[in-house]
Amino acid sequence: MSAMLELVDVYKIYQVGDEEVRALNGVNLRVNEGDFVGIVGPSGSGKSTLMHILGCLDVADFGTYYLDGQPVEHFSANDLATIRNLRIGFVFQSFNLIGRMTIEENVELPLLYRRVKPAMRRALVDEALHQVGLYNRRKHTPSSVSGGQQQRAAIARAIVTNPSLILGDEPTGNLDSKTSAEIMEVFETLSSQGKTVVLITHDTQVASRARRIVHIMDGTVSEESIR
Repeated sequence: MSAMLELVDVYKIYQVGDEEVRALNGVNLRVNEGDFVGIVGPSGSGKSTLMHILGCLDVADFGTYYLDGQPVEHFSANDLATIRNLRIGFVFQSFNLIGRMTIEENVELPLLYRRVKPAMRRALVDEALHQVGLYNRRKHTPSSVSGGQQQRAAIARAIVTNPSLILGDEPTGNLDSKTSAEIMEVFETLSSQGKTVVLITHDTQVASRARRIVHIMDGTVSEESIR
């Protein structure tokens, strides 16, 4: 199976006062097309930095990140913005929904940026909302639905453009255990449909729902397991 994402000896180094902090310290990681990977580690382990590298929100200081076989460091800032817009769906802990807009308007936003025609936008939004079980709440604003429903809306917004990669940054971090389990079922369904899903989390229970679990500690991938 071909690698969608591959990090080879990747370092990310920050200068904090007189101290050099290696947020990523020689990370090697391969994610194949269609993988469902949970990357788990405590606060300060480097997992958020890793997420930023994988999502083309930041670039490595040393080493190489290959995305679909292409080294990311050769891309311009505009190239990276295009990749984020066309190929990656992001789901964040804080949902990042716009409060004054309805659920369906929030989900529609990425399609507006792509200048998709109105009839196609409606069809794609409806399909994404059905996929996450939120179609009957489409006219509500974020403040009038539960946290779990807000995260479902965020997932719908992430998948409405049919990206090849879905990245979740602590996607259950603001949810109770029951709702977290329900949200993980959504990710499992997306994975079963062939999406490549990578979730960053501090919660081992959440990570255990993935097919592959990658442990990160002190900026280094320390252990991998497959269930």
